[in-house]
Amino acid sequence: CRKFGYQVVDDFKGKPAQIAPYHTPDGVLVGQKVRSPDKTFCVLGSIKTAGLFGQHLHRSDGKWVVVTEGEIDTLSVSQALGNKWPVVSVPNGAQGAKKALAAQLEWLLGFDHVILWFDQDDAGREAVEECGGLFPPGRCKVARMSGFKDANDALRAGKAGDIVSAVWGARTWRPD
Repeated sequence: CRKFGYQVVDDFKGKPAQIAPYHTPDGVLVGQKVRSPDKTFCVLGSIKTAGLFGQHLHRSDGKWVVVTEGEIDTLSVSQALGNKWPVVSVPNGAQGAKKALAAQLEWLLGFDHVILWFDQDDAGREAVEECGGLFPPGRCKVARMSGFKDANDALRAGKAGDIVSAVWGARTWRPD
């Protein structure tokens, strides 16, 4: 949470909440996404000009980057990887993934491989299919972990080692 600036507050409009800061790719804070316990969201400021969640923390090139469907999954994967590898999230979940990745395509193509780790539900699988085609053949990989909906569920179950294995064992995306 410290690395990404993710906060938990006791009282936001009478309820506890989690706050994910959104920055432009060069690090300017432009908005905050507030998540309440019932999984409703609101945005303070604007995240339209922001990059991917956590993007400003990482350089624009390298061997690989992991892209998750949500901020908490980004925190979970990063923690499992010792906070040493680039992990980012799309800002609006599976339904907005293709648009978010297309907007940051130049940055993503600075990496040899882009590893998509979206939720193991219909929306997540559909988003993988939509987003995989954005990348040149062989550059997009897909991380999956059976038995868990997402990376956070796996981390909470004490499976950090399995998260690392899922990232290292990500398979190259191939269209149907």
